[in-house]
Amino acid sequence: MTTRYDQTYFDNPEIWSPAAWQNHAADYERARLAAEWLPGEVRSVLDVGCGNGVFTNLVETNRFKVGLDLSRVALEYVTALRLQANATRLPFPNNSFDASLSMEMLEHLPFPIYQSALNELVRVSRRYILVTVPYDENLKYNRVICPICLCAFHPYHHVRRYQPSAFETMFGLHYRLVRLEPVVPTRREALPVLWNYIRQYLHHQGRNYPNGVICPQCGYTPVKNTVSAKQVSRKSSMRHSLSRLWPKRTTFTWWMAFYRIEI
Repeated sequence: MTTRYDQTYFDNPEIWSPAAWQNHAADYERARLAAEWLPGEVRSVLDVGCGNGVFTNLVETNRFKVGLDLSRVALEYVTALRLQANATRLPFPNNSFDASLSMEMLEHLPFPIYQSALNELVRVSRRYILVTVPYDENLKYNRVICPICLCAFHPYHHVRRYQPSAFETMFGLHYRLVRLEPVVPTRREALPVLWNYIRQYLHHQGRNYPNGVICPQCGYTPVKNTVSAKQVSRKSSMRHSLSRLWPKRTTFTWWMAFYRIEI
């Protein structure tokens, strides 16, 4: 199960509203690629951790899709068949779908429930599994520091880093990895160690603390329309200006992995 602050974060309307997703072109490209990777024979898909339906809402007349998520708020934006449930206890019989899919969920799951979620993806799938996770993310580079209790944490509650070796045996012996690729190119800061020191300074005392983020230790979250929020906004503008001037390197946003059952 997720902790209290996790559930509060994922039920925050600011995360899922259409206005917040106007600049999320990369996420829609990821969903499009996932649809392309699934073979034509796949007629039914369970999207586990569907969020606001970036994949599930794609119009595909040849496929029956169900979006499942723990966040009631996120599901309000899903136009396909939707269901609120836990990824570790999927409410479907064995082999219910041609494919199970999980995009940007597994990196959030703490160790005690991680394997249970993987087992459930296997259990409900008849033939295929497709997952995406962040591309070789260095978690400490993305952490923020709470201005109240000084807790350092990942703002989006990512708890693991994925490198190629992690995918080979992700689903045990019954599912074989048949395709693994980095997808959706992006530009990120060069000299990441130096850039991380600068980011840590900019995050000092709550500068650039993202809206909607909740501290896992004390529960602090910025309040909109206050002086402190305006100050955070100015500091955030400073960081974005510096980021635009910093030298960039081309990398990728996500890993996409496709598995087929071994008969």
